[in-house]
Amino acid sequence: MKKTLTGIFSGLAILIFILSIGLMISGTIALRRNEPVFVFGRAVAVVPTDSMVGNEPDSLDVNDMVIIRKATIDEVEIGDVIVFQGVNGSGNPILVIHRVVDIQDEGIITKGDNNSSIDQPSYQDYVSNDNFQGIFQTKITFLKPLSQMMSSSKSLIFGGLAIVLTIMLISEVIHLVRTYQDEKNEAIKKKHEEEIEALKEKQKQEIIEEILRDNQK
Repeated sequence: MKKTLTGIFSGLAILIFILSIGLMISGTIALRRNEPVFVFGRAVAVVPTDSMVGNEPDSLDVNDMVIIRKATIDEVEIGDVIVFQGVNGSGNPILVIHRVVDIQDEGIITKGDNNSSIDQPSYQDYVSNDNFQGIFQTKITFLKPLSQMMSSSKSLIFGGLAIVLTIMLISEVIHLVRTYQDEKNEAIKKKHEEEIEALKEKQKQEIIEEILRDNQK
């Protein structure tokens, strides 16, 4: 049993190491493409500006750490906070996280809660399949000190996101292991119950046969 557990944990450690390397490579590629780094359909980002400051439950402050859910554009509804590829005032590519205020034939129209005007079409392209990235899921406010430190350096940003995503990865692996163990235990329990029922049925049949033999005497 001890050797089995040691083997399992060693295997998990190797798996996590390999996946972490893969995460770093895919993260580098994603950042170059101006895309979030998704792991199990979730990505982590840091809010860089005050454009989403507001009074809504999903309004966002500067340096809030947010979880983005990978989704299709068909899932987007008015009022959702979404992430899409845009540009800053200098024309450099950035990821924008703003609220959906309208959906038209041309595409989705967004606006920051703290902004006075909409993004499209003056400041950003309409959000479509080409530049849509995901839907805001939740924010992690207690990690704001970490995100504030990360915002001072791109390397720290990537390093911090890699750490958070690795934690998410480890949590998912643990969840999968627990799910497998629960299913295994359930299968063993079911097998034992079937064996007990079979034994009861056999004993019942033997009693019936014995009664029949006694009656024939």
